[in-house]
Amino acid sequence: MAEINANAQQTLDSLLTKLGAKKLSDTTKAPKTTLGQEDFLKLMTAQLSNQDPFQPQSNDQMIAQMAQFSTVSGITQLNNTMTSISTQIAENRIATAANFIGKTVLVPGNVALADDTGSISGAVDLPKDATNLNVQITKENGEVVKSLNLGAHAAGLVGFSWDGKDDQGKQVGAARYLIKATMTSGGAQIQATTDVYAPITEARVSAAGEEQTVTVGGVGVVRMSDIRAFKY
Repeated sequence: MAEINANAQQTLDSLLTKLGAKKLSDTTKAPKTTLGQEDFLKLMTAQLSNQDPFQPQSNDQMIAQMAQFSTVSGITQLNNTMTSISTQIAENRIATAANFIGKTVLVPGNVALADDTGSISGAVDLPKDATNLNVQITKENGEVVKSLNLGAHAAGLVGFSWDGKDDQGKQVGAARYLIKATMTSGGAQIQATTDVYAPITEARVSAAGEEQTVTVGGVGVVRMSDIRAFKY
C-alpha cells in the first residue's frame, strides 16, 4: 500500500482536527485486525493523493466510497445504541420483577389459599360447552366442605368464588383448599382444568433471553405466559 506523503498527512491531520478526532501522526496504536473511521479516512486520503491527475477518480466512485463510510459510521452508532438499550432493559427487568411481589394472579392449579377473609376464588377452563358445571372444594384431608353448582356455560373461562363458609354458614377456617371441577357435556361427565387466584411471593430476575418466572403461593413456579389474569 502506498505511503501517505507529507502534504497528504497535513491535509488529513487538518481534517481530523476539524472533526474533533486525534491526529494520526500523534497516535500510536497496537496492531489491529479491523478498520475504523480513521483508517478509512487514511486510505481515502492516500488514494486521492496518489491518483493519476489525468485520470482522476470519477464522481460515482467517490460517492460510493463516501456511502460506504456513512454505512460503517451508522453501524457503529447502531451498535452503541443497542448496547445502551440492552443495559436499560437489564435494569428494567429488576424493577419489573420487584413490582410483581404481592400481586394476586390467576394461574393454572388446584390448590387455593384462603385470603384474609377466609375466601377463595378461581376459574374453570371449559374446553367445550357444558350443560352443567360443578366445583367441589375440599380440605387437604379430603373432607368436602362445599359444592358449587354453576349450571350451564359456554366454552371458556368460568369464574367462581366461595366465602369460606359451609352449608350451615360457619367459617371453615382452613388455610388451603383443593379444587376439583366436573363438567357435563353430551351426556358425559368430564373433569375440567381449574385455575386459582393466589399471591405472587417471589419474582426471579430473568437473564437476557430468558422468560420471566414467578413463585405463586400454593402453586409454585409459574411462567409469566401462564398467568391468565391479575387482580388488585
